[in-house]
Amino acid sequence: MKNAIVSAVIETEAHFHDIDPMNIVWHGNYPRFLELARVALLDKIDYAYDAMVASGYAWPVVEMNIRYAKSIALRDKILVEAAIVEWENRLKIDFEIRHKETNKRLCRAYSTHVAVEMETQTLLWETPPVLRQKLEPFL
Repeated sequence: MKNAIVSAVIETEAHFHDIDPMNIVWHGNYPRFLELARVALLDKIDYAYDAMVASGYAWPVVEMNIRYAKSIALRDKILVEAAIVEWENRLKIDFEIRHKETNKRLCRAYSTHVAVEMETQTLLWETPPVLRQKLEPFL
C-alpha cells in the first residue's frame, strides 16, 4: 500500500449475518472487516488493545471514511489490508479490501485515531512515546 510504514493483511469471508436483503454485504458491516485487519496490524507492532491499556493510552476513532467500489457477496473470500500511513500527531490507518480470487479492489477506507491519556481523559496532540517505540523497527 502506498506510503505504508507497516501493514498487515488478513483473509476472511462474508457470512450470512453480513448480508442485506439485496444479497450483498450491508455497508454498515464493512467496519467489522476493517477492524479485523486493524487488530492484525496492531499485533504486528506489538501494540494490541491490552498493550494500549497497559501503556495508559486509548486511541479512539475520530474519523472514518469508506469508499465502496464493488459489492461483496455471500461467501466471497476477501483480503483486507491495513497500513499505518501517519503517526506523528495522529494515527491514520489506510485500508483496502480485495476479492481474494480476482484481486479486484472492492473497497478503500481510512480511519483516524488520536491518543487519549486514559487517567485524565486528556486528548493529546502529539503521539506518546510508546507508539513511537513500537513503530521504530519499521521506520
